[in-house]
Amino acid sequence: MHRLPRVVELRPSTLRGSASVPGSKSYTHRALLASLLARGRSLVENPLWSSDTLATLSAVEALGASVEQGSGGLMVESPGAGGLRWTPCIDAAESGTTMRLVTGVLGLLGDTVLVYGRGRLHERPVRPLLEAMARLGVSYLLSRGCCPPHAVRGPASGGETVVDAGESSQYLSALLLLGAGLGGLEVGVERLESRPYVDITVRVLEAYGARVERRGYEWFRVAGEPRPSRFRVPGDWSTAAQLIAAVAAAGGSVVLQGLDPDDPQPDRRVVEILREAGASCRLGAGSASCSSPGPGGLRGFEACISDSPDLAPALAAVAAVACGVTRICCVERLRLKESDRLEAVLDLARRAGATARATTREGRLCVEIRGRCGPARPASYSSHGDHRVAMAAAALALASTGPSRVEGADTVAKSFPGFWETLRRLGASVEAKS
Repeated sequence: MHRLPRVVELRPSTLRGSASVPGSKSYTHRALLASLLARGRSLVENPLWSSDTLATLSAVEALGASVEQGSGGLMVESPGAGGLRWTPCIDAAESGTTMRLVTGVLGLLGDTVLVYGRGRLHERPVRPLLEAMARLGVSYLLSRGCCPPHAVRGPASGGETVVDAGESSQYLSALLLLGAGLGGLEVGVERLESRPYVDITVRVLEAYGARVERRGYEWFRVAGEPRPSRFRVPGDWSTAAQLIAAVAAAGGSVVLQGLDPDDPQPDRRVVEILREAGASCRLGAGSASCSSPGPGGLRGFEACISDSPDLAPALAAVAAVACGVTRICCVERLRLKESDRLEAVLDLARRAGATARATTREGRLCVEIRGRCGPARPASYSSHGDHRVAMAAAALALASTGPSRVEGADTVAKSFPGFWETLRRLGASVEAKS
């Protein structure tokens, strides 16, 4: 990936045209790990190239697979679950998905492996996953009682375990990957948030030939090891949500190509939420389109985002320039993201000139924003070291009355390195300042 600017300046712009959405980050992580567990050669088509997915690719190589980049995608040659190579440590960088999903796979090894990273990764919890793995005979050492760095030593046995996935669905997804590597595992689930991401994991495992039985989201049985496969990563709805929110906030009309309207990715809810806010958003065959009058042309809305917490910054940007009060609820887990995303979202809205506060509604934590019913104030926005916040700040900058800056603009490399260039192609005025 080329070096991205640390600071960008954006001028008020409407967005028009069409753009292709890159491959899904969630699917890319899972397809790479399923390819690692499958003995032989697999092809992952349309993968996302980002700092997060590169962390998973590096882990896959460290565990014994060879990966070649070709015109068709990534060719992964692996010894399979039974032939993984020991490595003393895994660097998950700043990728929580890499950290948790790879931890599950490490349960297949008979020697100790240290998992670590940097930034806020060492504040992102993993203990419930390790406790569930301990019930399968895996030992672990957790340095600070909750979070990485941590050490794991298997091998896990088959059988059954139970997991509390109330903090992260990735705990359950990690166990399903471990179960596929073992050739069989039953998992009971006590609590579960972000359920659609588990559906994504199941979809990938089944595409690789594993069998998954389930009773809703309360019990899962994985059987059969993955087989080498050819898997095409679908377009990323999380990426699309950022662009759709930018159009809604700033105004214009955009068509995004490469999206599956039936995909379980939860961030596709952005279409129905912004439609409620007054934008003209719709799904087509392989695409999504959105038109909006821009600042002041939308109304406040309410949304529970327990299954799609990554939408919070983008929705907050729209709310800040909409008319009336918006309540974005079920945001309890925002503090566990790349930033304290709850505080970051409040900061975004306030810098734009909206009134914002955290509140409770029917027992759920909410972000309440009274919008400006017009353009945002020009501002200097901080990304808070968070890719989603940086992209939401861009939406507010485009919807402002004058030039605005985004500090920490290079954080978009975590999920969408081409974000700034895509905005330019859609008509945005974006200038690198460093």
